Amino acid sequence: MLVDPAQEKKRHRRVLAVQNVKGGVGKTTVAVNLASLLVERYSKKVLLIDADPQCNASLYLLSDEQFLAATDNDSEATKEHGNLWDLFHKDVKYIDLVTGLRHGPRTSFRRYYRVVTRGTGGGSLSLVCGSARLSDIQEMGPELVVSRIRDWLRSASSGEAEVVIIDCPPSTGSLTLSALKAADDILVPMSPDAFALHGLPLLLQKLDQYRTPLRIKCRVAGVLFTLYPPPGTSARSAADAYAKRIEEACRDRRPSVPVLAARVSRDDAYPRSFEQRKPLPFSSDPTLKPLIDELDRVAKDMKLVGDAI
Repeated sequence: MLVDPAQEKKRHRRVLAVQNVKGGVGKTTVAVNLASLLVERYSKKVLLIDADPQCNASLYLLSDEQFLAATDNDSEATKEHGNLWDLFHKDVKYIDLVTGLRHGPRTSFRRYYRVVTRGTGGGSLSLVCGSARLSDIQEMGPELVVSRIRDWLRSASSGEAEVVIIDCPPSTGSLTLSALKAADDILVPMSPDAFALHGLPLLLQKLDQYRTPLRIKCRVAGVLFTLYPPPGTSARSAADAYAKRIEEACRDRRPSVPVLAARVSRDDAYPRSFEQRKPLPFSSDPTLKPLIDELDRVAKDMKLVGDAI
């Protein structure tokens, strides 16, 4: 199906994949809180796709009961409506895969699950739930599944989402390639340590390998340093040293890889927000403002807000 580029841009102004082949770098934390920031501070309509078989983005936004029902493909709820796993196995409509908001239109799926309320300015966050069975997709031939997420997004009606954020698996299998084919840009969260120097080349190598045969057009739009230690500590000095080495390595690549000026700090507020199932931008705690402002800097560095979007 041919899609008018102007219509494609109107439907989804930006599709961002958040990906690193190394786990434990704050990938899901960044994806969920960045999506929430766009909703709460900028009144965006945001669609968050949980493409990680660990389903942590879904767990971040749903109660335990909702999470178990939404991610279990043998439950009555998913038999009728589905999660991301069904996208690769069933011919489903856009609205059936989206976990909506309690103020949103009433659909069968929205009678089962509620994620978060709308932002105070009218923005909305919708979630496509993950499934542990998504790990099966990683082992399939990429040519069989690579276009599924992209084609599903193209089927959405105009205005369904202004920004789409995909929380990718920490690997380079077929599910990851499907997410990358759907994306315009890749954001790579990276902890400034010795391991980080090895993760980015693996991702870039995989992109180079499949870019032409699978027609993957996305680019690495930014490396984001996460879990950044507080100033005045020995851990901060070590992080600064590794960050400098990583920046030099990214600058020396051809083409070079952008490194964002923004940083996301290591802070206990993030695991607490996960336990409370409440992303930081939706909190009224004034002490969290510096952390939320960091996320705001990420959004601006990635040109997710303003005229550039």
